[in-house]
Amino acid sequence: MPQQDKGRLLPPAPSSRGGIPFYHAKTEVEFSADVYERYDELVTRQTALHLADQLHGGYPFQPLQDYINQHLPTHDDVSIADIGCSVGRLIGDIAAAKPGWDCYGIDLSYQMLRQAKLYWRKGETLRPNLIRYGWDTPELKGQPLTNLHFALAKGEQLPFPDASLDVLFNTFLIDRLPASPFAAFNEWRRVLKPGGALIVVSPLNFLQPDGWRMAHPPVKILSSLQQQGWNLEDWTDPLVLEEPMDVRGNAVRWLCVAFSASITT
Repeated sequence: MPQQDKGRLLPPAPSSRGGIPFYHAKTEVEFSADVYERYDELVTRQTALHLADQLHGGYPFQPLQDYINQHLPTHDDVSIADIGCSVGRLIGDIAAAKPGWDCYGIDLSYQMLRQAKLYWRKGETLRPNLIRYGWDTPELKGQPLTNLHFALAKGEQLPFPDASLDVLFNTFLIDRLPASPFAAFNEWRRVLKPGGALIVVSPLNFLQPDGWRMAHPPVKILSSLQQQGWNLEDWTDPLVLEEPMDVRGNAVRWLCVAFSASITT
């Protein structure tokens, strides 16, 4: 894919902030209510988890990255999007390894996207203050990538054209969708090409009682996928991830469901 064609799937945005296109008109009320806009708390913690490998002796979520990688296509000229990309680690590593691919990171948090853009697009060195966790202030050198584009949008209302993506993946997202864990699947079907791959990993740690009612136990998700006509390629339960919390080694253990599916050709 010619370099000038990278990013072509994003149409002109209604608005932008800090060079990040907004495809959802996020109000100030929404900004205030969104915990993922809290820079000092959640953005800093996500930066420590996903970008500060030197603190942990490697990437703590390597099993997550490995799972996604094993379900990626092997051909060239791939368009791929990470929905709920946080600070961009997973899609950033893919973009770095596959410079010919057209890569997109979508999130609803401006502060997460701002951090991702500084690191992955501008190649700036980040210096997160992690003293509260016992780690001091490490220097995290960014990687300037030209085939990776970030945008703010809802996971259920994506800016991509119909049948435009070869791969769509998301992690730690479906249990955070406000309507239901199944709210975005029709939208993901819309933007995927025939035969395109959907990769989902989630701890199913629902914030709302309705999420537990609709999607627990996870066989309910499997049943819903089959009813919607998805072709299930893989189902792994559990995919165990450990999220380090501090220099002492305290951690949160996540028991994730991971699956890969394709749309009917």
